[in-house]
Formats: sequence, structure tokens, C-alpha cells
Amino acid sequence: MTAYNQSRIKLFRRCQKAYAFRYDTRPGEEMQPRVSKRGLTLGTWMHSLLQAHHREWAGVDGLRWQDEQLLNEEVFERYFEEEKAELGDLPADTRRLFRAYLKHWGLDSERYRVAQLHDGSPAIEFVVEFPLTKWSIEFPFKGRIDLIVEDLEYGGLWIWDHKWVKRIPGPDERMMSPQALMYVWALRKLGYDIRGFVFNYGRTKPPTVPYVLKNGTVTTRKRLDTDYYTYLETIKKTHPDNWRTWVQRVYMPKLKELNHRQHTDWFMRERIPVEPERIKRALVEFLVTIRDIERRNTKHPPRSYFYNCAFSCEFHDICCAEFQGLDIEPLIKRQFTFDKERYGETTEST
Repeated sequence: MTAYNQSRIKLFRRCQKAYAFRYDTRPGEEMQPRVSKRGLTLGTWMHSLLQAHHREWAGVDGLRWQDEQLLNEEVFERYFEEEKAELGDLPADTRRLFRAYLKHWGLDSERYRVAQLHDGSPAIEFVVEFPLTKWSIEFPFKGRIDLIVEDLEYGGLWIWDHKWVKRIPGPDERMMSPQALMYVWALRKLGYDIRGFVFNYGRTKPPTVPYVLKNGTVTTRKRLDTDYYTYLETIKKTHPDNWRTWVQRVYMPKLKELNHRQHTDWFMRERIPVEPERIKRALVEFLVTIRDIERRNTKHPPRSYFYNCAFSCEFHDICCAEFQGLDIEPLIKRQFTFDKERYGETTEST
């Protein structure tokens, strides 16, 4: 083990068997699926586009998001055809989704400034570390921060965490998130004026491209799972010469409806100020879980089986096979790979 991070803690709390598969199969390495499910793959892809976008936003030389998109598409082309079929048309979906994101949050650079770390580098995709030796714990806390911004309206520094999800969750999940609290705790300990946490949500399902009716107009049906910008782009393609006239005569009610509900349907940001009392509770529970991990039964870790394991746990197949007494080694070789533990090699200075 190299460090305690929120992913490790969360997985242990959810299921000790899943924790054992990931971290104990080969100590010092993490067992990962060879090809992640669509939602996770799309989320990772979108994270890379955001990172490139934020570096450009901060004035750092490097790839633009369009260049990063092309690199991701090259990787996607190396997948097997059955893997591509399962993941869907990610190149087109991610392009459309990220363009919609940029359109929706077009004024970011006027409201926020990318913060700097103590070493002068931009606070984009970096590792924060703080020792736990005060509690006689050998390994430190580590976590990867997506972004820290200086808020030009509210003041102070705010941690942004990008979440690409199937459905945007309710407020309780944001308020109770130990990840947000532990990140704020570590950065405050390191001397940063962190006021709180911002959840930057986006849906993993890209906006649906509206279909064109036989009469040559874009559908205006009520239950259309799309966003304002995708709908507007479809109007422009359908009526290239006089799309503004068509908007005024036909499509304005639909555009107003989409603009009204887009904030919570596709992209949403929630600002969570973080008080010391909540940090204290989260820290105590974090330390208690670490003690449980240190005392865990590595030979017979108990399973926590839930109704959603079949579609939410990446170890579901080998878990069921092992429970039936089958040899799971062939499944592991076919479906999984092993990587070095997260944050195991270097720690970036903050």
C-alpha cells in the first residue's frame, strides 16, 4: 500500500470482497477491467477534454481540447469491434456533449480564474497529500484534485470536482460527500484559502439529435431528451439559409423550454461551503475506516451483495463464479489487467 485515498475508502465501505479483488489479488497493484463500462469510459474521456480546456483557459501551452479529442479517438479505434459496439459511438457523442458543455458555461473565464499552487503551477489535475502520522497511521492521505479556481464574485478558492453521471443526484449526496470534505481538509492544512467545494455535473448520455419530420421541419415533440444547443444546431443544418426566420416562426417555444430546463437536465454546478464541524466528522469516519482496513480478514473478506451489483460492480462476474466454487483465474486473465497502485510512484508538490 502507498496511500489512503477516497476511492479505496469508499470501495471498502461498499463491499470488502470488491476491495479484496481490487487491492489484495496482487498486493501493490490494482486490478482493473480491461475495458470499462460506457459511463466510466465516457467520463474518463470527458475528464481529459476538460483538463485540456482548463490548461488552455489558464494560458498553459499544450493540447487544445480538440487535439485531445483526436488522441482519444485514435485510442478508441484500437479497440476490438465488439468493444466498440458495447461502448457506442463515443467519438461523436463526446464531441457533441463537450461542445454543449462549453456553450452552456461560456462565461466561465469571466467569473473564475484558475488558481496557482504554491510552486506556481496551475491547480489543474494534481495530487494533494497530507500525512496521517498524528493518528499513528503509516500511509498518508492522497487525492487527485480536478481543478481549483479563484472565484471572482464570491472570493476565495474553490475545489471543482467533475462528475459525469447517468443522472444528476440529489442534494444530500453532495452535502454528505466525504470526498469533498477530505479534499478541503487536506488543502487547508497545506495553507490554501479553500472556501468550499463545487460539484460540476454533466450527464453521460449526450443530448439526442432531434429528427426531421417528413414535412422538412425539426420535431417539436414534448418529451425530447436533448439540450438547447443540440436542438439549435439541428435547426441550422435543416434550414441553413433562413434558420433565424424558422426560429421566430416555429421553434422559439421549444428553444425557450429547453433553455429553461437545461440547467438541471444536462449540466449543473452546486456550490457547497464547507464548515469545520462537517470536516471533523468526515475525518473521524475516514480514520475509523482505515482501522477497519488494517484489521480486515484478507483470507475470507465478506461480500455485500445488493440488487444493483450486476450492473454497478465491475467484479460481479468473478464474484459470482468464485462463490459457486469455480476457478476464476481464466476470467481474471481475460477480463482484467493490473496497474501500479494509484499515486504509488510520485507525489506532486502542492
